[in-house]
Amino acid sequence: MAKFSSLLFLFFTVLIFGQTQLKVFGKTNNKPIQNAAVYCDDNLLGKTNHEGLLSFKTKCKKVEILASNFEDATVDVKKTMEISLQPLSEKMDNIDRVVINDKSDPRALKILDEVNKRAKDNTPKSLDSYSFKSYSKSSIDVDRDSVETFKNFLAIRKDSLSKVDHKNFKQKEGQKKDSLINEDFLNASQESQMFLWEKATEYKYSKKFGEKTNIIDNRMSGFKNPIYEALAINISNLDRTPRQLRPENRELFNFYLSDTLQLDGRKTYVIKFKEITDKKKQNPRKFNGKIYVDAESFALKKFESVNKKQNEGNIVSVWKPINNKWFLDYEDIKLKMSSQSFNTSKKDSLKEGEKVKYNKKRFGSYLYVKNRFFDFEINEAQKASDFKGYSLEMKSSDGSLLQKYRTDSLTTRESATYAKIDSFVQKHDFEKKLGFLTQLMRGNLRYKMIDFDLTKFLSYDKYQGLRLGAGLKLNEKFNKTFSPDGYVGYGFKDHHWKYGLGLDVKLSHKRTSVFRIDYVDDVFAAGRFSNNMWDMMMKVSDINLDLHNETFYKSQKWGASFLYDISNSLSMKIAVNKEKQQALFDYQYKNLGNSFDNVSTTLSLKYAPNDKNIMTPSGKYTYEKSYPQFFVNYEKGFDALGGDLDYHRLDALIIHQFRSKLGYTNIKLFGGISSGTAPIWKNFEIAGQKDQNSDKWYSNINTPSNLGFTTMPSGTFFADKFVAFKISQYLPFRFKTLGTKYSNIEIEYQSAIGNFKNRGDHQFDFQVLDHYYQEVGFIWNRFLGTSFGVGLSYRLGHYQTSQFKDNFGIKIKLSIL
Repeated sequence: MAKFSSLLFLFFTVLIFGQTQLKVFGKTNNKPIQNAAVYCDDNLLGKTNHEGLLSFKTKCKKVEILASNFEDATVDVKKTMEISLQPLSEKMDNIDRVVINDKSDPRALKILDEVNKRAKDNTPKSLDSYSFKSYSKSSIDVDRDSVETFKNFLAIRKDSLSKVDHKNFKQKEGQKKDSLINEDFLNASQESQMFLWEKATEYKYSKKFGEKTNIIDNRMSGFKNPIYEALAINISNLDRTPRQLRPENRELFNFYLSDTLQLDGRKTYVIKFKEITDKKKQNPRKFNGKIYVDAESFALKKFESVNKKQNEGNIVSVWKPINNKWFLDYEDIKLKMSSQSFNTSKKDSLKEGEKVKYNKKRFGSYLYVKNRFFDFEINEAQKASDFKGYSLEMKSSDGSLLQKYRTDSLTTRESATYAKIDSFVQKHDFEKKLGFLTQLMRGNLRYKMIDFDLTKFLSYDKYQGLRLGAGLKLNEKFNKTFSPDGYVGYGFKDHHWKYGLGLDVKLSHKRTSVFRIDYVDDVFAAGRFSNNMWDMMMKVSDINLDLHNETFYKSQKWGASFLYDISNSLSMKIAVNKEKQQALFDYQYKNLGNSFDNVSTTLSLKYAPNDKNIMTPSGKYTYEKSYPQFFVNYEKGFDALGGDLDYHRLDALIIHQFRSKLGYTNIKLFGGISSGTAPIWKNFEIAGQKDQNSDKWYSNINTPSNLGFTTMPSGTFFADKFVAFKISQYLPFRFKTLGTKYSNIEIEYQSAIGNFKNRGDHQFDFQVLDHYYQEVGFIWNRFLGTSFGVGLSYRLGHYQTSQFKDNFGIKIKLSIL
């Protein structure tokens, strides 16, 4: 009777709810199994009730059923399912057969600690020198097991579309264009892959001379000209520790020592790992991958990673020992990129008034990467000439040399890709569209031969108010040697136009060597720290530095400069300027007034020993920014050639960033000194970012900057000599609030102290920073799952007041910065 009732229950629920109905019972006694967990990939669909029943909905074709003291079962999904589970034998104690505790195995963690401890000894970079070559093949295509099905489906679809009468089919012009592009792409990819890129590379390393990467040859389907910014993309674990092994990510995964075996004749530990997401819903048998560790050297020997969703992708990297150092041997990577969906037929079962629905056919598209490494040479003598120039250089880009380095021949489908996709990309001019995206990475908005400067469109400060403008530069498509540029801006508070004109002359196409002349009629914040040689992202971070500042001066300047890269790591700029300067605030300097003629020369240096660069037609591109970084500027004013001022001004900035068990740490040490006959703007304002009037609701709100102080009143503290320190620490954990984005917390501390020798020479209202100014704060990045970060800083020490509103500041930032 009980069995009849259960079947009756299943029958009616299928009719009413249309869900999958499952009953789980023991194979030996036919008794219902309660609390049997049903998983789709790594997601819990539910648990059976006391009658062994569960109703669920899923798009998975297979589910896994787990129950205590029973063997697991993986079964096909049907509308009604009756599954019997085999009782678990007492001898079956393998890690895959038991419900795992929700914590890492101490033995696995101890092994991983040893892996990280010995990493420097095991890496090839502990050798005096080495070199090797690689062949890389990256492609995008449908699942390789579905290629024939995909080709046949497209053939049938094309035949069906040819019989359709399109006269009464109305489309907007944009939709029609997109539809034609899509059809052209499908026609191209029927007999070829969607994308193919081959690359042969030579890697050199020397303790004495550094690193050098030479692209021997490469060919990218669809593009006649090489995409320089893409050449540096490294979809590989070469010179990279998989994130699962990094100490700062230890809390994101659980690790379990599962086996010890002989691999390539060497004793090897096998550690399984799983990502910690929703602990209550995770499949305890589902692992995200394996880590193979050599038992003798504790070197990483093999790494396997599988996406937590079925058929979403996997990574396999294998290392081998050469001269007791572990070199990457080969890699195979498969990552799901997207899913193509096609309407096949109309659905019949539609309710009254419901829109037409279609049955669909889906094909997933995947990125396949194959990396092979060979021709290893150890401790051979290296020449300094082999390491000259930038970190990455391209020798050839026509594909003629690739056959020599291919580890296997191209398939018929791969060989057809170059011709098919080349024709498609050329027809729809996608090469220009990709150029637009690569320039966006540099902070430029490109349209044909014109690059628009993103930093010139919009800004705000207390003197100019809202400033709108535009800046443009004629790029290499105009001329490979000469590059004119200009900008214009208008302040809606001061009601004045500002502008600048310049011309760059490239003296070399192999390295940065640029002579420039320019004229500027603009306003600038007084006492600003030099940002010469800063990259675009650093300058963008300071775009709102003067939000609450009104201490500005006017400059009408003629200038000439020479920018030159002495090496991959060291850059130099020499500038000569003649300008008229005038204070735009209530100010007098000595008995000289507030307007001066200034003749000066400036030497600027940037040293970034670990940056990796490549030369492109648009100029040098830093594809891997590393630390430490050093910036130095020395400016000399002359009371000759019509100049009124005689001064020296020196400033320096050191930035270092490193990673540890505590997370990311970023340190900035900076300072400057000024002497001689120098008006206030040739000294230093310690960059405050708060409104001097703290009674307004917005006076404490600003955005993060490189060197600014959140709680300091803007335009208040000046010094002719100062030193400052800033440290920020990203805590080593992430958490979710709303949405799918992870948040993290960044804490920071900064302080500064300075002096002013002849403060009485400067007749305006300011303070000298002759005591330590200190503030602490934090930023909640991706606040409540959004793309914004929200922070709070508080003033400490000598300059702290009894009023809370005077001591705190609020920071709001986009988390992409």
